[in-house]
Amino acid sequence: MTTRREERPAKKMKPMFLVFCEGETEEKYLDFLRREYKFPIKIIVKKEGARISQHLIDSRKKELKISSRDCVKTFLLYDLDVVAINQKLKNCKATFLCSNPCIELWFLLHCKNQSSFIQTNKCIDELTKMGNVWQNYKKPNLTETQKKYLWDKKFEALTRAKILTEGANPSSAVYKILEQLEENRNK
Repeated sequence: MTTRREERPAKKMKPMFLVFCEGETEEKYLDFLRREYKFPIKIIVKKEGARISQHLIDSRKKELKISSRDCVKTFLLYDLDVVAINQKLKNCKATFLCSNPCIELWFLLHCKNQSSFIQTNKCIDELTKMGNVWQNYKKPNLTETQKKYLWDKKFEALTRAKILTEGANPSSAVYKILEQLEENRNK
């Protein structure tokens, strides 16, 4: 007598997040997210710098043995204050997590609304004025207290960032990876 096993529904794999970024601050922030969400986030940093292109993204995927069947979400985390990189980013197929002028704007949005034009150095100055948590902020490091603040205020920053016009100064699309991580965390 033969018994038939019931077919199980296909198991859904959690996606891997592949993030290309330009600097150490971005790398440290992503590493922080990877630890908090306990999610596979592969960070490809700095050495690509201004060389970012679709060809480079495809090459890195091939090196990592990522096939088209794998569930991989590709992101680009760059500051938009470097004009030379902006044009190259436009030719890439990925989700943009760009901040204009810099990643510190994303951190500042955890503290307050920022709707008027701001330059990089002024953005960092504003951030360091946001209470004891940020007064000793030094690129590229994030203290444990700063990380806790970013974690606790992430939804406030997300709400503030979504109001801004993507790509304009000021703006930050870093919230998009948080939305993806939250969505996949709850599955």
